Amino acid sequence: MLSLIVPTYNERENVRPLYRRTVEALNGEDFEIVFVDDSHDDTPDEIRRLSEEDGRVRLLHRMERGLATAVIDGFKVARGDVLAVIDGDLQHPPEVLANLLRAQRETRADLVVPSRYMPGGDPGGLSGVRRLLSLGGRALAHMLLRESRATTDPMSGCFVVTRAAAAPILGSRPKGFKILLELMVRGEVHRTVDVPYAFAPRDAGHSKLGWRTQVDYLRQLLDLVTVNPDNTRFLLFALIGSTGVAVNAALFALMTSGYFDTIPYGTLLASLIASHVALLWNFIWNTSITWRDRYRSDLIWRQAFRYLVVAEFGALLTALVLLFLRGIGLELNLLDQLVGILAAVLLTYRLNDRWTYLQREPSLQPERTMRR
Repeated sequence: MLSLIVPTYNERENVRPLYRRTVEALNGEDFEIVFVDDSHDDTPDEIRRLSEEDGRVRLLHRMERGLATAVIDGFKVARGDVLAVIDGDLQHPPEVLANLLRAQRETRADLVVPSRYMPGGDPGGLSGVRRLLSLGGRALAHMLLRESRATTDPMSGCFVVTRAAAAPILGSRPKGFKILLELMVRGEVHRTVDVPYAFAPRDAGHSKLGWRTQVDYLRQLLDLVTVNPDNTRFLLFALIGSTGVAVNAALFALMTSGYFDTIPYGTLLASLIASHVALLWNFIWNTSITWRDRYRSDLIWRQAFRYLVVAEFGALLTALVLLFLRGIGLELNLLDQLVGILAAVLLTYRLNDRWTYLQREPSLQPERTMRR
């Protein structure tokens, strides 16, 4: 049996359209729809009327508000062995549920995620600002949370998961609103499959996205980072790297304000020197803190050599980005250098973790299931 959890907050106009489309999409399936409602309008009255017409519709009305906790409370009262979540605003088309169920049955995946960011997917229902926020949140999740890289769309509010995979989070009260991240980090998710879908524009109701929501998301990420030691490692690497950025930027600014500004390729030379000084700084601290559990005195020279090789790639990337930006007319020395450093941080962490310090990790590339 499938239990579909639908969190709602002042979504009265969407209740019946969502119900009708869900019934059509799941024709022939054994399912229930659990509306978890935090509304202060007449949305729960509409759901009650609907439940009187169809016994498969159930209402859990709460006196609190929170998307992630609403989903967890819905899981607790759900009867099915397979659980699904979909937002009540119809931006996740209910028709995608059939594809998700089919993919779960065929692949025996613990988690199936509809993705806007894989071939065949479309984030078109997002406005310009919301699309930017979504892409930024996705990039941040992928950087900080290793588990999130198992899907191309970790920001999705729609998914199908087995009850066994969701069981570990049933006693938690997440700080943020992205329940999918909670599930991937704290749940028993071993296999994830992505299915493409098109994100729809909102027809009724109002978006609940605001600055408080963004702050809650950042708090949630910081909380989840501490769950997995590998994620904590990246945070340490980033913090140490930020001090290296300060060393790099200060030295670069000093050199380009004097002699190096008067010689051919002086800016490039200053970039390389500043990057290498910061390299030594970062190696000392990363070896003694970030990867201290892998430190071995007999391997220190090999680790130093590999760290140097990785850093050379990073330094080269930093310089190439700087030259590219200057080549297109953005001759802002310090800003150009900082953009190059950011690109290099992403590359060097991966290489150091998987090569310099002998990390061995399975591939986390998401499996992909195409529409049929």
